[in-house]
Amino acid sequence: MKVYDAIISRRSIRRFQQKPIDLEVLKKCVNAGRLAPSAANLQPLEYCIVIDKTLGAQLFETLHWAAYIQPKWTPKETERPTAYIIVLVKDTQNPYYERDVGFATENIVIAAEGEGLGSCILCNIERVKIQDICKIPLTLAVDSVIALGYKAETSVVEDLKDSVKYWRDEKDILHVPKRKLDDIIHINKFS
Repeated sequence: MKVYDAIISRRSIRRFQQKPIDLEVLKKCVNAGRLAPSAANLQPLEYCIVIDKTLGAQLFETLHWAAYIQPKWTPKETERPTAYIIVLVKDTQNPYYERDVGFATENIVIAAEGEGLGSCILCNIERVKIQDICKIPLTLAVDSVIALGYKAETSVVEDLKDSVKYWRDEKDILHVPKRKLDDIIHINKFS
């Protein structure tokens, strides 16, 4: 898959097939994150890959899913991610670490898309519980979790009209409103 194609086809996926992901594919995704730009090249990030089913089930309980979908929704047991990448920060005093997280997580989800995987970056998470479940030392802060698996749903982009809230239609297809390119691009001057 070409890079631009991976970028425009990638959507947040919240339903997954229960097919395991090869560890080497997950390492490849982390390597894409490792090679992302880093402010002053300080490289404050580390990663914890979770593929163990028992740990994955415990980790799943610390994640809060799809805030816009009402009533409150979470993937069924037969739709849960089959792997997770926990993004860790070794220096939260670094004023640019959040940019590094953004660069790295985007690289990871684009690499995952290129491997045929669905992904969802979760920030509404229970960090202390995650730290405990995965025995993460207190010298590292849990920033976010990337849920991964082979896609079991379709997500499409539509032009933003009245609301940024994503929604599912009667066929269970997830619709994600995005601003039009012509509405956000300015050439030479803002006009």
